[in-house]
Formats: sequence, structure tokens, C-alpha cells
Amino acid sequence: MEPRSRRTDSFNNGAFLQSIILLGFIILLGWLDITNQLPLYINPKFIILTELSCYLLIPMFVIQLLSALLPAPHSNEQQCHHHSGAWRFFPFLAVLIIAFAVPDNTLNANLVSNKGLNTQINLLSDSTQNVPRPLAPELKPLSLIKVTNLNYTEVISEINGFPKDYIGKKVMITGFVFRNPELAKNQISLVRYVVMCCTADSLPYGVMCEGANVENYPDGTWLSIEGVIQMSKYEDKNVPAVKITSLQPINEPKEPYVYPYN
Repeated sequence: MEPRSRRTDSFNNGAFLQSIILLGFIILLGWLDITNQLPLYINPKFIILTELSCYLLIPMFVIQLLSALLPAPHSNEQQCHHHSGAWRFFPFLAVLIIAFAVPDNTLNANLVSNKGLNTQINLLSDSTQNVPRPLAPELKPLSLIKVTNLNYTEVISEINGFPKDYIGKKVMITGFVFRNPELAKNQISLVRYVVMCCTADSLPYGVMCEGANVENYPDGTWLSIEGVIQMSKYEDKNVPAVKITSLQPINEPKEPYVYPYN
């Protein structure tokens, strides 16, 4: 009996589609890296891994493209399998289409309520007495505490957790405005998003501030504030707050997120 004949295809549709998907991800990751937009999605300490994965995709793309262009024996059963399995590439294509079609947007005040604001309200408890305080020796002697991207989470945690150690000290801090319904007219929360790994696990983190005319600044407005740390009232509780002495509306920073332990 003669063996079943196998036809030779000059083009592999499945391999070609895979090569297009790989090329799409190479372009996407490369563009985000070149334009310095990767920190809007992941913690900067993981950028090197993303760049490495982009380089690894290049030989995979070449292999798939060669597989698509080089002739190879192909049975009818394989042809049916390739057509029926094309749907499995749809999620990857959908991700690429969305990534290229949807404009880049940073996390804003509209998402704070959904994620839950981490502030002084849930930090004032006896359990904070056992919390490590690596910055306490450095902050206590200061008359003016400058909150930066590098020390944001540690300083805010220190002020929120141990406010009595800092009452009367001046503080400079930047963030965007967010209001809980329970806040008084002269109160706002000044917030930054803290990103541990990627924006999916980000948490809004901030401190309550009090001042005249703060109601003129809608949620999401970025402010640079200087004020004095004091105790205030929130829902009949004594909580730390910053009494605003001066404020300045600013544009959203180039790096709007805070990356702890970076």
C-alpha cells in the first residue's frame, strides 16, 4: 500500500498570526520603554525584567515568522486543526488592540473610593506601638519635614501612626485632593497612589489636611502644601491632620505614583 500523500504548504497561517502577535508585544513594550511610560504600569525596579522579556520575544518572533514562510508538509487534519484553533489567539489580539487604542491615563481620585483610602483613620490604635520606626530618629529633630517620592510611605505612616511626636512641626507634601463624604467643608485628604508591584495592586495613601478655601479645589486637583501637624476631629475622633499655611495648585507630576522600597 502506498503511503498517504501529504501536500506541502508554502504558508502557515497559524505561525504567521503568532508572529504578528509577538511583533505587536515587542512594539508595545519597546514604545512604553522608550517613552518612559512603563512606570505608569509597573514598579520601576521591575523595568529591567520587562526589557529583558522584550529582547527574548525577538528571537521567538523570528522563529515564528520563519515557520510561517518556510514550506512544510501539512495534512488535511492539521489544516482543520489550525483553522479551528485560531480563536485561542483572540485574547492576545484583544490586549494589543486595547493597548494601542486606549490612551494612557493615570489612576485618579475617581478610583480612591473603590480601592479604599489608607489614612490616619485606621492607623491610630495600640497595635502601632510595635510597628518598626526606621525614620523616627531622623524625623524627630527636624523642624520642617519634606515628604518626597522616596520617603512618602514611611513619613506618612510615621505621622499617621505617631502624631503626638510631630505636633507643631512643619511639613511639605504633594498630592491630589480627595474628599470623603464625612469630611468637613474645610477638610480634604491629600493622596498619592502607592504601587508595590504594578498599578493593579496600587493603594491610595494620604493624610487629612485642613485649611480655608480648600473647597475651591475639586477632587483630583494636584496641590503642593505646606502646613503644621496638629490633632483634629474626624467623626468625633482625634486624628492627625495638616493645618495648611500655604498651598499651590500644580500640574500632575511626571511620576504621579509612589514606589516604596524602590
